[in-house]
Amino acid sequence: MKIKFLPHIILGLFSLLSSGMVMADASTVKLVNLLVQEGILSKEKADLLLKQVAEEVTPKTNGIQAKTTPENGVDAPDGKGKVIRMQYVPEFVKQEMREEIKQDVLAQAKNEHWGDRKPLPSWLDRFTWSGDVRLRHDNASFSEANAPPGVFRLAGIDVENTTVDRLRWRVRGRIAVDVKLTDHFTAGVRLATNGASENPVAANQTLGDSNRSFAAFFDRLYINYKPNDWLLLSGGKVANPFYRTDMVWDPDLNFDGIMVSAKPKINDRLLVFGTGGVFPIQEVDLAKNDKWLFGGQGGLEWYLTSQSKITLAAAYYHYENMSGRISDLNGDIRLNTSAVQWRQKGNSLIQLNNPPVAGLDDGGVYGLASEFRELNLTGGIDLATFNPVRIRLMGDYARNLAFDPAKMRQRGANLSGKEGNTAYQVRLDIGTTMLQDMGQLLAAKRHDWLLFGAFKRMESDSLLDGFTDSEFYMGGTNAQGWIGGAAYAVADNVWFTGRWLSANQIIGPKLGIDILQIDLTARF
Repeated sequence: MKIKFLPHIILGLFSLLSSGMVMADASTVKLVNLLVQEGILSKEKADLLLKQVAEEVTPKTNGIQAKTTPENGVDAPDGKGKVIRMQYVPEFVKQEMREEIKQDVLAQAKNEHWGDRKPLPSWLDRFTWSGDVRLRHDNASFSEANAPPGVFRLAGIDVENTTVDRLRWRVRGRIAVDVKLTDHFTAGVRLATNGASENPVAANQTLGDSNRSFAAFFDRLYINYKPNDWLLLSGGKVANPFYRTDMVWDPDLNFDGIMVSAKPKINDRLLVFGTGGVFPIQEVDLAKNDKWLFGGQGGLEWYLTSQSKITLAAAYYHYENMSGRISDLNGDIRLNTSAVQWRQKGNSLIQLNNPPVAGLDDGGVYGLASEFRELNLTGGIDLATFNPVRIRLMGDYARNLAFDPAKMRQRGANLSGKEGNTAYQVRLDIGTTMLQDMGQLLAAKRHDWLLFGAFKRMESDSLLDGFTDSEFYMGGTNAQGWIGGAAYAVADNVWFTGRWLSANQIIGPKLGIDILQIDLTARF
């Protein structure tokens, strides 16, 4: 007999032991003995199992066997000459009892590795693996009225293509492992594709690179300390801990640094949460102007009913040393380190060397004209009253409190007067219970579906453009437009998603970008 038949044997045993018999019959004993012979059960466990079943199933009163009456009831003496009527147990009740017993025994069999002649080491149970793979058709269309790329590069904006439509086939793969060290400590790492890129907000890998192998990198690496259910401390390269949409933060962005998150429950209907962290953005060699982010957020989850809730949050993101500094001496490159390591497009810029140093800075090094102190208000309402259909509406508002055009001009910025410091987004989702994280699909059951739409507007200096969504407008700020799409799960944790993203610049040279994305995602 093969070990693979173990589930069938166990289920057969359940049906016999829970079918209403008073005692285990000869067939049951044979099955148990067969499990013993195959080494699946020890003799001691088999004897204990039969004894427990006999004790639990056999109705006894003072050791006297009950008698079945023609009325499908059971008469049992109570020891005082009286007869107690035990009514018939409905079949659905017996079925529930069978299922409970079955689940308990199967769980015990899994934990104790029944039927496994060479059980795995117990330390492997402390590892949890997960991951996902995404295949993408990515078609970018540019408006015929767009300004040529040279117009943008003259202003220090890194734009290579504004006129030629581009079709790409792209993939993203991620695999993560979490290890339980003690009851309170865990550690984890995650590998992701696009390791050869300097882009911190995207893990997409474009196909068609002469069949070269993909490079991977650690996009998460952390140690967590969780002393209780509502408090978490984490350090390393950690997942985004803030309640958010994809307006302020790209969904693939992770944070370097340390953070603490608390989520105490006030009562059955109200839960409050708070998150704070210190995150280094750029360590500058031989200088004291390292770039930092100090972030904090507080909020609440209010359950209006068992099927609806409201979430509200307020955050403040304080960036240090983000604006560029121009040297008083022409050709002095020592302040080039005040430029940020990574930016997309949209923020107002200043040229740090004027004139540029030939052979040293390739036409000029540009830094940010503004500092950034971002106030961010986020809210959402989640309704499941139309079960299984759910409706979720989210809103996001941000304002850069450090935006000061006068100071920006003193730093050397050439402003038009139309620059702005406000951003907002509204998003609506309607569908079944596809698991989401701030608008990003994480898991689904077969035949789950989702429809979504959003409008987004981000003025030039409202947000740090380097960390915004890299898909909308191909990344950055100074853009507004629409997002719409749908998703459908063809199997458990396998789903298609189609998205249309249409965006245009708010001020400055014309730049309109429409993007069609069709994804097939598998999660494990």
